[in-house]
Amino acid sequence: MKTYMTPEEHARLHRRRARQALGLLVAVLVLVGAVTVVRAGVRTVAKLFDDTQQRQEYEDELEGLVLFDPVPFDGIENIDDLTLREAAVWGCVYSIQETQGSFDNYNTDPDTEQLLLPSVDVDAYLAKLVGPSFKMNHKTFEMEDMTIEFDETTQCYKIPVTGSVGSYSATVTKLFKKDGLLHVTVGYIPTQSTDDSILNTLSDTPTKYMDYLFRRQNGSWYLTGLTDSETKPESTAAAASEPAPMAESEVQDAILAAAGDSTVSSEEAAPAESAASTPAESAPAADSTAAESTAASGEAASESTAA
Repeated sequence: MKTYMTPEEHARLHRRRARQALGLLVAVLVLVGAVTVVRAGVRTVAKLFDDTQQRQEYEDELEGLVLFDPVPFDGIENIDDLTLREAAVWGCVYSIQETQGSFDNYNTDPDTEQLLLPSVDVDAYLAKLVGPSFKMNHKTFEMEDMTIEFDETTQCYKIPVTGSVGSYSATVTKLFKKDGLLHVTVGYIPTQSTDDSILNTLSDTPTKYMDYLFRRQNGSWYLTGLTDSETKPESTAAAASEPAPMAESEVQDAILAAAGDSTVSSEEAAPAESAASTPAESAPAADSTAAESTAASGEAASESTAA
């Protein structure tokens, strides 16, 4: 039997299919939206725990100080004056090189071709590192193998043309807060070989670690101290876990003690062996005596019978 649909039934069927299609589309959009929200949340959480950019910023700021391996200090006013000047000037030079890629925007001395570094740039570098309230008196200073001249007329430092300065490069490995201070753990990577003959460009393993301490002031963190770090180089940690080698005198004492123990043991063993051998040696003699006594008794018995 053939079934016919009225126009109203056709209309209802079309409307039902349209609603189903719309519902499927909405479900797909909701699913896509949920996935997008979840991915955005994961990225946000990852950014909250990812301090790579922050560590890189501190690495750039501290490069100048790490170059010259300053001794620990408490309070920026207690840092060695020469170390601070070296760090300020060369830290500024490295910062310009990192951010601008070249020194094309800076003038050079027409006679010596030395780079002219304005003191205002050094002040800006220091203000970012130790705070705007700190002021350094600019003047010429002597380094180990060169002189950094300050021109009062131009208010510029004359930077000699050189391949490299300093003994270490910085790598920030950890950031953490303790007692209200931000600890920036910095690994010191040697830039030269142990004999200072050639640049050590192959190794990127720190040979020691230091914690640079920052205090928060007016919403920013500024350097306030330097201390030894709890983080130790891999070689030092491995050596600490191994037993300490014996001194030569201790080795000789141990050998003599072992020889003395061996002698005493030999002396104690000798009487024991003698005592053990005495019964064995006397046993044949006892047997012989018993045999002679038996023979004598036999002879006496024979004589008695004959009588």
